[in-house]
Amino acid sequence: MLLEFLSHAIAFDLAWIASLILGNLHWVFAIGAFVIIAEKGKKPIWHFLLIMGFLYAFLDVMELGGWILAPLIVLVPIQFFIILYFPEGSWPQRNFVKIVTVLFFALSFIHTFYFRLPWG
Repeated sequence: MLLEFLSHAIAFDLAWIASLILGNLHWVFAIGAFVIIAEKGKKPIWHFLLIMGFLYAFLDVMELGGWILAPLIVLVPIQFFIILYFPEGSWPQRNFVKIVTVLFFALSFIHTFYFRLPWG
């Protein structure tokens, strides 16, 4: 989705960008409210664009692996929980990359051997 958005942004296709935004207003307002509350109103537009870019890039990478809904259902909420719930310097914050890596490989294993193979 990120690559598709970037191609339309480079081509200055405002009609497509407007239809994307207007077709997903519930996500725009939900993530916008989340950003304003989480960042206490500091640079909300910049942080909104960063979150949306990361989410779109993550979905692009997951679609390359054959996943469609698994990252939205499992991995992204866990990452937000680890980043936002635990205070700075706590064990989950210090080991964030390790936790996400282990979760990714565990979910990949489950997805491959349970959902893709004929006996799963």
